[in-house]
Amino acid sequence: MERRDKGGIISRVIDRVSKIIYKGVIILARVFSIILINLGNFIAMILRFFFNILKPFIHFFVKFTVSIQYKLGTFFPSNIKKSFENTLLYAGITRNSEKILGMAALYSIILPITAGIIGYFVFKLESKMVILTAIISFVLVWIIMYMIISSLIDRRTSSIEKTLPDMLSLISQNMIAGMTPYNALWVSARPEFGPLAAEIQRVAKDTLAGIPLDEALINMTKRIKSEKLERTVKLMIQGMSSGGELPTVLQGISKSIQSEQNLFKKMQSETSAQAMFILFSIIFGAPLLFAASSQFIRIFSEIFSQMNLEEVSYTATMHAGLTIRPIPVDYEFFVTYSIIVLVTLSFFGSLLIGLMKNGKLTSGIPIIPVLIGLSIAVFFLLQILLSTIFSGITNMGAVS
Repeated sequence: MERRDKGGIISRVIDRVSKIIYKGVIILARVFSIILINLGNFIAMILRFFFNILKPFIHFFVKFTVSIQYKLGTFFPSNIKKSFENTLLYAGITRNSEKILGMAALYSIILPITAGIIGYFVFKLESKMVILTAIISFVLVWIIMYMIISSLIDRRTSSIEKTLPDMLSLISQNMIAGMTPYNALWVSARPEFGPLAAEIQRVAKDTLAGIPLDEALINMTKRIKSEKLERTVKLMIQGMSSGGELPTVLQGISKSIQSEQNLFKKMQSETSAQAMFILFSIIFGAPLLFAASSQFIRIFSEIFSQMNLEEVSYTATMHAGLTIRPIPVDYEFFVTYSIIVLVTLSFFGSLLIGLMKNGKLTSGIPIIPVLIGLSIAVFFLLQILLSTIFSGITNMGAVS
C-alpha cells in the first residue's frame, strides 16, 4: 500500500511538473512571439519613415533614369530600332523599343565602370585586366538581353504551336455548326489557348474593321515567329482561294500538325539518353576531372617545395637519365582555368541540349545558369572531398 501511495504521489508530482514546464514553454513562446511582432513593427515603422523621407529622391531618380534611357535609345539608328521592334513583337513585348535599347545601353555603361572600379581598387588588377573586365561586362549586358528576348520568343512560339491544332479544330467545328468565320474565330479564342487566343481575337477585330480575312491572318504571322503558323496560314489562304471548304481545310491542317508534334515527341524521347549523358558529363564528369587534376597539382607542388629539386634532378639524370622539373602550372591558375572551362562547357552544353530536345539552340538558354551553378558547386565540393582524402593519405605516408 505504501509503495502504491508513493508511486501515485510521484506520478502526480511528475504530472504537475510537466504541466508547469508546458505552461512555462507556452508563456515563453508567447513572450518571444510578442517581442518578434513588436520588433518587426518597429523595423517596418523605421523603414516606412525612411522611405517617406527618401520617396521624393527615389521618384526623382526614377524619372531621371527613365529620361536617360529614352535619350540613349534615340541615338540608335532607325533601322536597328525597327528591327528590334519587330523582335519585341515576336516576344509579345509591347514596350517602346527605344526604352529597352536605352535601358540596355545604360546598363552597358554602368556595369563596366562598376566592374572596372571593383577590379582596380578591390582586387588590385592591372590596367589591362581592368580594361578586359570592362569590355567583357559591356558585351555581357547585350548577350544577356539577347538571351532573355530569345527565350521569351521561343516560349511564346512553342505555346502558340502547341495550342494551334486544338484552335484550328475548334474553329472548324464552329464553322460546321453554322457560324461565320468572324464568329468562329471570336468564340474559339478561349483563355486557355494563351497568346494564340489574343492573336486570334486581334484577327477577328481586324476582320470586323473591314480588313479581309487573308490579310488579317498574314498580319498575324508578322507578329509571331513560327514557321508552322506561316505554313498553316498559307494553306488556309490557298484553300479559300481555290474554292475549298474552309472547315475541311482546317481539320486537315490540324491533323497534320498533330501528327508532326507526335513525331517530334518521339524524337525527343529517343534523344533523351544523349541529353542525360551530356548533363552527366557537365555536372559530374568535368568537375571530377578538374578537381582531381587540381589536387594532383597541389600535392606535387607541395612535395617539390619540400625537396632539393636540383640535387634530385642531378641524381636522376646521372643514374637514370631522367630530368625532374617543377610543375609549370600553378594551383590557383588551374582552379581559375577550370572554372572558365566549366562555364564554357555549361554554356555550349545547354545550347546543345536545347537543340537536341526542341530543335532550337535558344531553347537551352534557361538552363544555362542552372548548369553553371551546379557544375561549379560540384567542382568545389569534389575539391574539398579529394583534398580531405589525399591529405589523409599523405599524412599516413609521412607517419610511416
